[in-house]
Amino acid sequence: MHPTAAAVEHYHQLLRQSDAPALWARFQEQMRENLLYFGDRAICNVLRPQFLHPREYDFIAEATAHVTSALHKIYAALRAGELDCQRLLHLSPAEAALVALPDVYGHPDVSARMDAFWLPGPALDQGNLYFLEYNADSPGGLGYGDVLGDLFAEFEPMRGFAQRYRLTRPAVRSRVYRTLLETYRDWCQATERTPVERPNIAIVDWRSVRTRNEFLLSRQVFEAAGSRVVICDPDKLTLREGRLWAGDDFPVEIVYKRVVVNELIKRYPDPAELLAQPLVQAVAQNAVCIANHFNCQLLYNKALFALISDEENQHRFSPAEQAAVRRHVPWSRLVADQITRFDGAALELVELIRQRKDELVLKPVREYGGTGVVLGWETDASSWESALQRALVEPHVVQRRVPTPSDIFPVWQEGALHFAPRMVDVDPYVWRGSAVEHAGVRLGTSALLNVSAGGGSAVPLFLAEAKTR
Repeated sequence: MHPTAAAVEHYHQLLRQSDAPALWARFQEQMRENLLYFGDRAICNVLRPQFLHPREYDFIAEATAHVTSALHKIYAALRAGELDCQRLLHLSPAEAALVALPDVYGHPDVSARMDAFWLPGPALDQGNLYFLEYNADSPGGLGYGDVLGDLFAEFEPMRGFAQRYRLTRPAVRSRVYRTLLETYRDWCQATERTPVERPNIAIVDWRSVRTRNEFLLSRQVFEAAGSRVVICDPDKLTLREGRLWAGDDFPVEIVYKRVVVNELIKRYPDPAELLAQPLVQAVAQNAVCIANHFNCQLLYNKALFALISDEENQHRFSPAEQAAVRRHVPWSRLVADQITRFDGAALELVELIRQRKDELVLKPVREYGGTGVVLGWETDASSWESALQRALVEPHVVQRRVPTPSDIFPVWQEGALHFAPRMVDVDPYVWRGSAVEHAGVRLGTSALLNVSAGGGSAVPLFLAEAKTR
């Protein structure tokens, strides 16, 4: 049996032998006590974590590093003008204004997430791995998964499981804090400032967002490490005497930007109004260290997957990057009336999309959380044609369908323990554009995996390796 499958089976046996009703009831209480809610929904609805063997994880991490490096080479070419940023990415005037802001500390994606499907193979390093998107704009969920892992580690079945398996699980919120400090010190050096040992941090997002509990979880760790922390709406920030302030008496050294750039632009679509916003002004004047930087919008644009997938850009990558892109990035193109290559043949892209809908998915380049994504195999011909026409007007990418991983997870339903299939994605975390450590895991009951969806769930990742006797 595959080592990871054997680990899952052993855990399921332990769970069947446990007091499942009491375990589920206590788990619900603990999620409430620990703020593990997305809006009014519990963040997790299953009774086991995701297990990976360390060799599987190492394979995923290495591939993630190569593909992320390729994305950054395209990013650099766009920033340098070697690729036509406006023509390829269709930046709005507001986006163009943000992208033009100074970027002084290096890669703008201080914390990021590569959304991926992992299908185990017969050997630990022979699975199929597909990267679908790069969430480069301060992705959510890191704090939730961190605390979920703490709760699962105390489950009675997990304690029994740990007697046979060696478990590894990095502390993600501590990694976020450490990475913020590293970025801040580099920013201080670039701007010739003296760094504060324990800088003040503002976690910035709209007050109404459903992820607010995660900000509270992050604040716990940041404050325990010695920083003062405030959670602040972007509109409550002010720029005075060359410094950014949250309220009247909280000078901000680091903005942990959780507000999504697209949402900020929707609030301020006029470039002049956007550039007058205090947070944007502070970044423009290098008055505060922001992470992630607004320039992450270029990396977050789904068109970058089309650019690294296109044969015309392969010369920009190392042999290892080229191999990783070929193996792990599904065929992707910007939707346009053009000739392209598909399976080695030159074809009209629009007609290809029209005729091969069951193999393709359409994605708007700027949205997130599954908004606007159309799965051809779940769409009738008329609706697909409407989606195609929309994609010809509003910037979209078309991407080839890849197999969706599925596994069995224990769920508590109708007063009993059941074992039900869930679709799974494993999403490696990328730090400062290059380092890969840990991953988020999302489950779903539909092919469009998202925790905000009705059947969605987050689960923690544990690396599990059988102990030698």
